[in-house]
Amino acid sequence: MSRPERAERFDATPGNDGPSRLHSEARSAAFSSSGRDYFSFNGGQKTWDASGPVDAIAPLPGETNMRRFDHRRAPADVAKDQRQGLVDKTSPEGDRAFEKRPESDKSTPKITVSMQDLQNPDKVKPHFLVRKDGTVEMHGDPEKLNSKDIQVVLEREPGDLNPTAKAKRAADELVRYLSDRIRNKYPEAAQNGVQLTDRDDAVSADTELVNKMRPPADQQNMTPESRAAVGQANRMGGANGVNMPRESTDRIGSFNSRDVPRQPNETDRTMATKDAIAGLFKPDEKAPYETVRRHPDGQARVGRYGFSGRQINNWLAGLDLGDPPDPAKIAELIKQGKLPAGFTADKAKSLKAMADKMGKGEMPGKGEMKDALPKDLQESMASEITNGFKQQVGDNPGAITAAFMTGKSPGEVTQADLSTPESRQFMDAGQKLYDVATQRQQTSSSDGRAIVGQVPTGDRAAIINQALEAINAAAAQGNGKRVEPTPQNLAAINLIIQRESSWKADVVNNWDSNARKGTPSKGLMQTIGPTFNSHKLPGHDNILNPVDNIIAGVRYAVKRYGSLENVPGVKAVARGQAYRGY
Repeated sequence: MSRPERAERFDATPGNDGPSRLHSEARSAAFSSSGRDYFSFNGGQKTWDASGPVDAIAPLPGETNMRRFDHRRAPADVAKDQRQGLVDKTSPEGDRAFEKRPESDKSTPKITVSMQDLQNPDKVKPHFLVRKDGTVEMHGDPEKLNSKDIQVVLEREPGDLNPTAKAKRAADELVRYLSDRIRNKYPEAAQNGVQLTDRDDAVSADTELVNKMRPPADQQNMTPESRAAVGQANRMGGANGVNMPRESTDRIGSFNSRDVPRQPNETDRTMATKDAIAGLFKPDEKAPYETVRRHPDGQARVGRYGFSGRQINNWLAGLDLGDPPDPAKIAELIKQGKLPAGFTADKAKSLKAMADKMGKGEMPGKGEMKDALPKDLQESMASEITNGFKQQVGDNPGAITAAFMTGKSPGEVTQADLSTPESRQFMDAGQKLYDVATQRQQTSSSDGRAIVGQVPTGDRAAIINQALEAINAAAAQGNGKRVEPTPQNLAAINLIIQRESSWKADVVNNWDSNARKGTPSKGLMQTIGPTFNSHKLPGHDNILNPVDNIIAGVRYAVKRYGSLENVPGVKAVARGQAYRGY
């Protein structure tokens, strides 16, 4: 039996209450114990009517109106109202690119959302394309086509890792609209929810929760947090060369949740693998080391890394502390760096009791976590378990993270465990997060400032440093600004050269607007003749000489933009956007 149609109207006229209060009321009602969240808006007044998800979405900063696709109207009809932000781009020719299912096919449609794959642009033919500015284009009407997998794709530029706020909000609105349309027509969806495959974590958790959407079969054994982590890692595919500055990758994984110093003998590789594991588990932001979460298998997962009771007990057994725990053995393990200072026999007993409790499906409390499994102990335990999986599955960060996520211990994980649909996804996502963690290690400096790009080494570093020595010698004589050879500046210059010339010193651009004016861009930093001549230094007159070109290019950039970090291309990459010329 299909769900009754929802009567609702959105009055977008701002009133004294403001849209944020309406949004707050709508969300509050959605989670109320009454279960009645069908509503209509009339001049700011709400009336609850039946059961179903809330659709009100608060405006972005600077906007005043709430935008909403009316689920009572078919897509083609919604597109007729330009105020709705849905543009009809369908055509008879375009429809032939989509599979049209016969009307006799009454199977329930599902929704798939992904970010644009710039490396394989024809891989997905979207029914709906969500532009970066929030406009939604309909290229295939899923209802006229009787489509069973409605494809929603979010636009992105080369190098973009994250969707824009407007695109993400529009995707939420569209998914809510499509979900309502499907549930009102198909009894199975009304009862069980609409299946949503959110490949790149483009749909908000609130939208999935409030609309009671269900994940695909290959993700049903993941927590919502881990599904989001896999989706965020997937964003790195299809971006046509993703730039991964710290500011951009701060929003994926869980890289900022560690607040314990590096342990003795903890290698860069171990540290990056642990960051990948934490990134897949995605602990609570406010108290990552005190996270307590129920896994779909019914068992508890705790801490920054999502330890299972089984893993904790097996780790304890591997220490061979004895029964009761031997204080002398504990002291020796502390000395070896395998246990944190302050670990005692009583703490070992408390930890064993907590692990046994977790094995029965019981959830430990926050206080219990702090006492029995403090953060420094979690780091020691994660290192040992990670190294144990390394011995079993090899030095493969993706496989290690997938093994950790099973909740089993080293020696227990089988090839079958790593061949499940969720493990294959964890393996791929874990490897990507490991790569990000490794790059973040390479792009952090001792002074804590973020580095955009990679710090050059070898001959490239020597060439840049030689140019900076000449620049700074001139600056000491009052000719230009000094440019310190900091990791940030070295990385910025390296980034500009990589994007402008791919480190080809003799390259000449004969096809751009400068070339048409008779002044083609030349050399490592692609300077034009007049710019080079205005900013070169005495004795450095060859525009195709690597050092001479860098001298002129850097002096020009610093004079025009104030610093290398303010160069447009460097700023863009720092924000997770595509590089742009300077």
